Amino acid sequence: MAGQLGIATHVVPEAQLAQSVEALAQKLAVGPTKSYAATRTLLKAWSAGGVPAADAMMLDITMDLFNTEDCTRGFLNTAEAFDRDIEPPDMVFNNR
Repeated sequence: MAGQLGIATHVVPEAQLAQSVEALAQKLAVGPTKSYAATRTLLKAWSAGGVPAADAMMLDITMDLFNTEDCTRGFLNTAEAFDRDIEPPDMVFNNR
């Protein structure tokens, strides 16, 4: 039911729960962890002070993300893919 309502992003049978949790944890661990931290900070600001509080912090929290090696590489890879009229490759994050 939670999946159908859009409340849960992942719904799996109980027998697959441990395997699914491990797979998701591994995916998140090698993902954009700096972006995850920024998102969490903004959500905390939003929960404490609503949209105005989150908006007030938005630039301070997110601008540093654009200076990372991961972001630069991601933009370049995507631009090159668009220039060649192909699907951009999956992002690879080095947390730099």
